[in-house]
Amino acid sequence: MEKRSHPRVQLPLLVELQHPALGKRRCTARDISEGGLFVSVTDHPITNGAKLKLTLLNPNQVDHQPTPTVDMQVTRVEEAGLGLRFVNKTSQHLWQSVKRLREELQIGRDYFQVYVAALAMNEDGKLLIVQEHGRWTFPGHYLIVGEDWREALNSTLAKSFALKTAHVQRICDMSSSRNHDLPEAAAMKLHVQLAVDDSNFAVSEESEYRGHRWIDRRRDIEELTFSDNLERDLAIDALDWYQS
Repeated sequence: MEKRSHPRVQLPLLVELQHPALGKRRCTARDISEGGLFVSVTDHPITNGAKLKLTLLNPNQVDHQPTPTVDMQVTRVEEAGLGLRFVNKTSQHLWQSVKRLREELQIGRDYFQVYVAALAMNEDGKLLIVQEHGRWTFPGHYLIVGEDWREALNSTLAKSFALKTAHVQRICDMSSSRNHDLPEAAAMKLHVQLAVDDSNFAVSEESEYRGHRWIDRRRDIEELTFSDNLERDLAIDALDWYQS
């Protein structure tokens, strides 16, 4: 059995099914092979052996090739969806268009995780920093697909520190990083400065952070050990921005 050194994923595809009893239905396709694919669709009248048409709706994500509507036949009916097979050579074009998806994508090589970090400042101009693994950084959150970054930051600050976000002041920095020894840790980082209401500030028992500090002096920043130089520079810049 082949052992892979890094985690891999396989992207689903957005497709449209067409059948007289179904009309047009958008759904996701998974488990793609040269013989066919599985589509996630529920509450349908389709039976085994039925023929329908399938159109790939996001071909630009796979090699930028145009993809026609192709004929498929139902070979398996499950509660979660339908197993479909290609019925002719024209249908095989769909497979050619998505051949890149035969090879599962590798985290850190093909895409980044997205991490949003909050430079939370109270009305007194103090910046919240937190401690992780003995170093200082900003509270943050790895986004899941479909999650709004503003809501994610608001939720993180509320759950960990009972902070209420007043408004976003500015986006401070966006950067990408890759650890060659640990590619799956590659991340696209978004640092956002927020004005927060700390009148009810309290550290939650469920908080993942071991320590915290509110700082408002450049000297404090220079004396602390940050996760990296970028975060130290961002902390200094946040204080300078507020005081200017």
